This record gives sequence, C-alpha cells and structure tokens, in this order.
Amino acid sequence: MKKRNVTALLSIVFFCISIQLAFGQGARYTGSYKKSAPIKHHGVSNIVIEGVEISSDNDYAIALYNSENVIIRNSKFGPTPLKVAIYLYNCKNITVVDNTFEDVQSALIASTSQGIKFDYNDVTNVVGGLRGGNGVGVLAQFIQVTGAGNSVSYNVNENFEGQSAPEDLININQSSGTAQSPIVVRGNWIRGGGPSVSGGGINLGDLNGAYQIAEDNILVDPGQYGVAISGGHDMTLRNNTVYSKREPYNNVGLIAVNWYEGQSYNITVAENKINYTNKDGAQNSWWIYQNVEPVAGKSTNAYRSDINESILPSQIIGRARSGIITPDPEPDPIPTPEPEPTPEPEPDLTPDPTPDPDVDELPVVENHPSIRIYSDKFNRVCVLNIGRLYPGATVTASVKSLNYTYTQNLTGFHTAINYSVPSGLTVDVFVKNGDRMSRTQLTF
Repeated sequence: MKKRNVTALLSIVFFCISIQLAFGQGARYTGSYKKSAPIKHHGVSNIVIEGVEISSDNDYAIALYNSENVIIRNSKFGPTPLKVAIYLYNCKNITVVDNTFEDVQSALIASTSQGIKFDYNDVTNVVGGLRGGNGVGVLAQFIQVTGAGNSVSYNVNENFEGQSAPEDLININQSSGTAQSPIVVRGNWIRGGGPSVSGGGINLGDLNGAYQIAEDNILVDPGQYGVAISGGHDMTLRNNTVYSKREPYNNVGLIAVNWYEGQSYNITVAENKINYTNKDGAQNSWWIYQNVEPVAGKSTNAYRSDINESILPSQIIGRARSGIITPDPEPDPIPTPEPEPTPEPEPDLTPDPTPDPDVDELPVVENHPSIRIYSDKFNRVCVLNIGRLYPGATVTASVKSLNYTYTQNLTGFHTAINYSVPSGLTVDVFVKNGDRMSRTQLTF
C-alpha cells in the first residue's frame, strides 16, 4: 500500500476515534416521536419498535415476554413513575438503543434473558419509590442474564436531588457472561444519586455471578458508593473515574468484597481514579476486603485530589444530539500520581443497640418461598427477596435475651442488616413483603 494511502487510512481511523469520544455517550436520535399507548408483546420475534413516545401512570411503557430479536430504538419514555419503562422477561437478543427516558421508576430491568444490550440512551431522573412506585429504582438491572453479548454501555444518566431516588444505578444481579464475552458496563456517564444509604453507582456480582467488567465509566456524586464488586468470580473494575463531594449518605468510592456464600476469585481492580468524601467529611477512596484477595492491579488504583465535578461536562443529557463535537472535559494526557492516602479503617460491624423496654412478639406465619432468610460470613442477618418488592416491606430482627428489636425496610432483592451479631446469640427474624411473610431463627 502506498504511503499516502496509509496516511489517509490512519487519518480516517483517528477521525472516527475523535467522533466516538465526542458522541460516545447518550442518545443520538434527533427525529420526531409518535405518541403510543403502552406496548406489551408475548412471543414475538424479529421486530423493531421505534419512533414512539410512551408515558404511563401505572404500567410498563414496553414489556416483552418470551421474545427474541427485537430492537427498541429512537423512542422516548416517561413519565412512568410507578413502573419500569422497559421490562424484559425470558427474552433473547434485545437491543435498546438511542432512546430518551425522563422521570421513570426505572429505565430497564431484564430478567432471565440473554443477549441484552442497553446502549447509547439518555436517562433523566430514576424516580424509584419517590412517587409511590414499587421496588427500587435503577438505570439498568440484569437479573439472571446469561451468555454472550450483554452490555450496558455509553449511556448518560443524570439524577436531580429531590426529583429522583435511585438504588444501584447499574446492577448486575445473579448474572454471568462468558470468558470470551463478559457482561460489559462501559463508558457510561452518571451524575447524581442518593439519598439511599445502600445504593450507588455500578454494582457487579450482586448475589454472585461471573464474567463481568465495568470499565471507562465516569461517575459524579453517584450515592453511597461509586463502583463495586459484591461477589462472584472473574470480575473486573478498570479505569473508572469516581468523584463525590460530601453527602449525608456517602460511604466509599470503590468496594470489592464477597458478601455472599461461595468463593470469589479472579478479581481485578485496576487503574481506577477516585476522589470520594464520605458522610463524615473524610476522604474514603476504596475498601478491598481480604475475602476477594488476591486482587490483580490493586496497586495501580489512585486517589486523585485534582478530580472534581468537572470530570463530566456541565451538559450531559442531550449532548450527543446537540452537535457538540469537542470532548469536554479534556482528558489528562499524563496523570499525575498522588501519594496513596492512609488506608481507611475497615468498617465497624459491631452492634451498639439500645435495648427497647418492650419487645413485640413476632407472629407465627407460613413461610413464603419467595423469601429466604440467612446469615452471611460477616454474621449479618440477610434477606433474599425474589419477585416484586411491595411498599412498606420490612425485616425485623429480635433478640429476646437482650430485650432488643430492630426493624428496617427491605432495600431490594438483597437486604442486609449491617450489624455483626456476636457469637452465641439467637436472632428471631421476621420478613413481611405485602402479604408474603417468612420467619426464621438464626443462631450465630
């Protein structure tokens, strides 16, 4: 090939890379929409849903069951304050691309499915339960999604205080990619989270799973945590940038820990850049617990005092549609390493309860199969809830020997009471989720 042709080819390659940097996040569709009623399909295949605008007070905007090879694109969803905008169950090869979501309880939940892509979408305000919706709020959640070709990438999400109440914005739950094609969470821009004291930005390995990677994501003020690995094996957090100012619900910028049963291995946490202030005003970049060690790349992560809210442009929603072609902010070509901060102490999981004078007797119930009560390796009371989370769902733990009862709301599919129970105690646990109830005694 002649030299000038090589030069021309390289010019095209670099031009394409620059366009990707400029237009790499969010919906790119600039056309019109046609108003539509909510759409529900069972057993369809090889269809395209596009150009629609759907809002609903009490139903999914789009629900697909037992369907495959469907594209949902160039559409607008919301408000859907009470239900998920797009719900997928037992589906295969579904692509959700170049859509705009506004004021949705959640944008996407995909369950028991394969080949799900949620890419290049704009999402403003994940409402969660703020307006009476059932369940926790997410930008995108995979539940038992498996196989190759699964992705949550190049999306933009902004949540405004008082108008949103998300839990985990991106949650990969009981899901496994493959060694050759892991579940990918890449290049997302997220700003705003909270006020949940358990939710945050990107959570891999929720209730275990395998072959998941979150890389090249930028998060500003995402909530209680920034990016996390919660269990499973062959998990990677790489080259993510996380910043948060002090918030009353903040904890830590990056977490890698195995909260669940079974061994975690092949864990990589590398090249992440973090400046995260916890609720007490202390810098708290990461917590990597010993039960996921050895962790590849751990020494390459950096606290960066120069990271602030400007790591994201002032305008992120609608940016790809606006014609802005200059990447903003400019990438730092030569990162300046900061001294590694003094390691934060591990969280104190020792209870300090104030006994109640009267402990209510818990009811005798027939245990519902959707509720599992167990203790984890940290001696915490945990609840696994399969299916719908009803308003006011709670878990109550009672220790009669201490005349002590504690109650908290269920926070999602997995809830943990964040106290380590001393050995020798018996805890009576009662869970109520709508008309579903379970009661178990746990001896520690």
